[in-house]
Amino acid sequence: MPRYCAATRCKNRGGQSAKDQRKLSFYPFPLHDKERLEKWLRNMKRDSWTPSKHQLLCSDHFTPDSLDVRWGIRYLKSTAVPTIFSSPDDEVIHFFCFILFC
Repeated sequence: MPRYCAATRCKNRGGQSAKDQRKLSFYPFPLHDKERLEKWLRNMKRDSWTPSKHQLLCSDHFTPDSLDVRWGIRYLKSTAVPTIFSSPDDEVIHFFCFILFC
């Protein structure tokens, strides 16, 4: 089954970044840890959305200190909360920079 990142505006899927072909890891939502799940959803700005057990977030949304690397495999720490998300404002800024400087 192909893996897709559930973050809004994230186009990462499979095992590689949509932008630069970096290797990615995908992690399930902490469905059995309500407090931590609420933090994930708040940071994603999707408070009223409920993920399923099949939905995942890619490693691009986690800081390096959220991951443990053992034998070349990245494991998400049990306390990790994703904090790296783009906002619609980021896209508008990139659009205007492209228009002004091209």
